[in-house]
Amino acid sequence: MVIEDEVNNNRSSSNPNRNTQSQDNVDPRFLQEQIGRVFTIWSDISRLPTVGPSFAYSQYSRSDLKELIEFGKTLLELQIHLNEYWVQINNTFVQALAKSSEKAPKQYNSKQDFENYRKIAIDVFEDAFTGLFDSKEYAISCGLVLNNQYDLFTHMQKLAENNLKVLNLPTRSEMDDLSKDIHDLKKTVHDLTRKMEALKINESGNIPS
Repeated sequence: MVIEDEVNNNRSSSNPNRNTQSQDNVDPRFLQEQIGRVFTIWSDISRLPTVGPSFAYSQYSRSDLKELIEFGKTLLELQIHLNEYWVQINNTFVQALAKSSEKAPKQYNSKQDFENYRKIAIDVFEDAFTGLFDSKEYAISCGLVLNNQYDLFTHMQKLAENNLKVLNLPTRSEMDDLSKDIHDLKKTVHDLTRKMEALKINESGNIPS
């Protein structure tokens, strides 16, 4: 039995690539679904009723938890889209490198041969990446990455505002509204001042020409 166990252990240790291959073949979409399920469970737990003086604080904590869940989902989507983006970049680079190698001189006997290869490489890489940047797939990939980055920034801003509300500090949106109100008040006061000056001039009879 001991010998049989050792043989089985040696077999499992002699195939270390099985686990790595299975990990490398994990579908990002499947991973996203599993993490989404975990986030859903956390969201259900956060909806449990809360009583006592900590009710108000629990409302903010639930809001923070919801934003953290959305932040995690967006971060995972960003990672997936970034991987797709870099796959396009790497594939284009490899194809351009192979094409430049095919057009390269067979021998490098002089400085002119190196100069010719440099010009060939520049032209090949320029054509390859110009075609990539003009492609529809690249535009879609960049758009998804930028949208995910903007969503991450929005979630971070909401988390910061929620924490400021707990501390009874003005948030960014409140400061923006306050600045807008002050600007409107200054404009209204300026208009009223001009109207009052016009009325004074009319009453005194000194109407300007």
